Amino acid sequence: MNARRVPPPGAPPSYAFVNRVYGRSLRPVVLAFAVMGAIWSLAWVVASFKELQVDQNGAYPKLAPLAIAQGVLYCVCLAIEIFGIYSSLTQRAWMVRMYAFLSGIAGLLVVGVGLMRCITHFTYKGELIDECISISVNGEVDSAFGIWASNPTPMSSADATSYCNDEWNRDSWSEIVSTIFEIIACLLFTSTAFAYYRQVVDPMSPANALRAPSNQARLDLFPPHYNRPYDPEYQPAYAPPLGPPPSDAKPPDYTYAGGEYGHGLEKDDKKEDDPFSDYEGPSVPRPLHFAEDRG
Repeated sequence: MNARRVPPPGAPPSYAFVNRVYGRSLRPVVLAFAVMGAIWSLAWVVASFKELQVDQNGAYPKLAPLAIAQGVLYCVCLAIEIFGIYSSLTQRAWMVRMYAFLSGIAGLLVVGVGLMRCITHFTYKGELIDECISISVNGEVDSAFGIWASNPTPMSSADATSYCNDEWNRDSWSEIVSTIFEIIACLLFTSTAFAYYRQVVDPMSPANALRAPSNQARLDLFPPHYNRPYDPEYQPAYAPPLGPPPSDAKPPDYTYAGGEYGHGLEKDDKKEDDPFSDYEGPSVPRPLHFAEDRG
């Protein structure tokens, strides 16, 4: 006797979740991710170039090139996300495919910038704290530690030193946590983009349900390059033939009087019109040759 439990019907829970997600169109999700990525990239572009201005004014040659590289990479990510918004709105397969691969590249750039910020934060600790102290005295701390830094009032040199050391310690763990979050978000964004591309090229997926000719015909959005399905509402009205209608509203030579075939015609006319008029009776079968030999 087999005591093993019968496996439950259906897919495992993980696959069942994937089937439920794939059963819906991922276009709104991809569009929302692209908009969020564009806003996030734009915020970091602004912060990077503001940080570049601070580095140049403070004469920190080691920090200025890093700010330029960070700003340029985030500009590339911003352009990719804008292209993703356009591709998800147009739903063109080649654009969605290109955005799926570009989203992977954008994810690598974002993760690379996050790692670069972490390395810079610990490698150039002295330069960052000195820059923070020099601008904290004037109350201009804005982007020395990213877009999350506060804006204090002008302070003395001792207070600025204590403030900048506290800010650097606080920013140490925030840089690490933000980098881990960026890695997870980039994996999620890229996998969603590729899943949406799979839906676009799959004719049976929910992403193509609205673009199907049958669905567009029901919504009166039928594309002109398809043959329209039969629908009597789209057929033109029947045009009557030219000329006056027949007398008594009936075709010519048509009478309502009954009778057999040829009623009202002469005998000869009936004979000529009868297709069986030349019938002379059944033919006599010819005898076989072996019957003649016996006789």
